[in-house]
Amino acid sequence: MVYGKKTTTISAANSQQDKEYVFPKGPEDTVSALRWSPVSNHLAAASWDGKVYIYDATNTTSSDTIKGVAAIPVGSPVLDCDFNKDGTIAVGASADKKLHLMDLNSSQTMTLEAHTSPVRTVRFVNVPSANAPIIASGSWDRTVRYWDMRQPQPIGALELPERVYAMDTGGSVLAIGTAENHLHLVNLHDNPLKLWKSIASPIPHQTTAVSVTPDGTRWAIGTIAGRAAAQVVDEKDLSLANLSFKCHREAVPNKRNATDSYAVNDVAWSPGHKDVFATAGSDGTFSIWDVLNRNRLRSFPKVSSPVTAVSFTRDGMGMAYAMGYDWAKGYQHHKAGAETKIVMHRFATALK
Repeated sequence: MVYGKKTTTISAANSQQDKEYVFPKGPEDTVSALRWSPVSNHLAAASWDGKVYIYDATNTTSSDTIKGVAAIPVGSPVLDCDFNKDGTIAVGASADKKLHLMDLNSSQTMTLEAHTSPVRTVRFVNVPSANAPIIASGSWDRTVRYWDMRQPQPIGALELPERVYAMDTGGSVLAIGTAENHLHLVNLHDNPLKLWKSIASPIPHQTTAVSVTPDGTRWAIGTIAGRAAAQVVDEKDLSLANLSFKCHREAVPNKRNATDSYAVNDVAWSPGHKDVFATAGSDGTFSIWDVLNRNRLRSFPKVSSPVTAVSFTRDGMGMAYAMGYDWAKGYQHHKAGAETKIVMHRFATALK
């Protein structure tokens, strides 16, 4: 299915209502992940330049009012990032096989010797049985490991059949996308060390991104083939029929019925509306989708570089997106001086 029957195009340049603000110059290489603090307007950006950048976008009225407040020095490409639930600690997942953390109040940093292969993704997770904040890290070593920051060794590990490519959490659910097109679900409130469900992806192409609704009732994935999918966690929940659809595709000039497919680099559910999620593509576009009515809610003008990451603000009234070369076409297509930047798009009205 291709969405698009009810499409509203919003251009920051032409809109009299929506606004865009460019973040201060920071990352010197492609941004791999964006995450907003759950309690404030602070944004974490993980970059291939070997740092996690922290920005303060509180009371943003212009690009000049967004401030860079900290950077976690990692030294190796950082592939993902997250905040703890009170927004005081940021963590980065690195290609150096480690987790790198910073206490944003004291600026103190620490490192966890996490995995035997690069750490692809990281999340603070809700484990009621633990008496401390718990970090889950997913790696190409085919494990998800759980960490109590007070201990140098993992407090538990989950063995997986394949490499971890993407991971997200919401409510009691941890969703893990792996190689060989599978999605594994963990019930964090029951047994974090056991797979609850393993599902064959509805799309027979490599998973690139996973997102879970804040209440843990739905998940969505993006793939390398310009397709995304969304499903409910509980099969008894009839609020959303399982669906997959085409996105981030372009008609090939002068070739009838021919299209180019671009990787979906990121997906993200809106925190304010569980029928709404965004996709970001290697084609330099991002879109917002209404899964209940099965249409594209909003699309945005194509930008000069691939959109590598997207994240809704905690109130759902805005989103940050990152632009940069994603290496989808190889080194021969990389242009020196290619634009790398982070932008916040603020909606004039709530998405619905």
